[in-house]
Amino acid sequence: MFANKPIKIAKDIEAVRRSAFWHLSRRDHSQAELLKKLQRKTDNKEWIETVINECVEFKYLDDQRFAHSFLRSAQNKGYGMTRIKQDLTLKGISEALIKQAMQESEFDYIESAQGLLANKYREAIVTQHLKQKAMGFLQAKGFSFDIINSAIEEHNQLFPAPTFNDLEKACELLSKKFKVTIDEQKQKMKAVRLLTSHGYAYAKANDAIKLFNEYKNE
Repeated sequence: MFANKPIKIAKDIEAVRRSAFWHLSRRDHSQAELLKKLQRKTDNKEWIETVINECVEFKYLDDQRFAHSFLRSAQNKGYGMTRIKQDLTLKGISEALIKQAMQESEFDYIESAQGLLANKYREAIVTQHLKQKAMGFLQAKGFSFDIINSAIEEHNQLFPAPTFNDLEKACELLSKKFKVTIDEQKQKMKAVRLLTSHGYAYAKANDAIKLFNEYKNE
């Protein structure tokens, strides 16, 4: 692996200007980003200020344009509003410009999050285990809790609603874990956790435990 080449220090303002144009030709930058890169070329603040002002004057640098462009790119990559705000802040974009770009965008974050879920899950997200995984997945993408909950609800509408009222099936699940009646409080808690993790409501889980015990006592 080749080591990074040492940065060639600028000997005059023309070298600083060439460095700025080189960076901007590769991709759009915020003012703060370009400033940091030019500061590695020289410690002459006057040269840097002059070049930055020239770039702004000729519209090579425009934080408002950068914010909108970065926002669209991040949205297309499936990132949520929280992550995008953080990234724009790190790029040196002001809170006012971030807010403006967000307000002017008509992007549907719920639809975006739902699309990510559709690619990852081919079933309804109803068990506690799946919900936790789905929420963690979307949180890592920068979506808020409100967006995540709405996206999961809309995702589940695409699948037939599962029924968790079948006590016989619940008893089958319990029989795989418990070989005797479930009498002790500790065992009852384990049984409830098992059934709720499979989508059963708390009351229905208790009904299933009672039925399971009746079968074992026959």
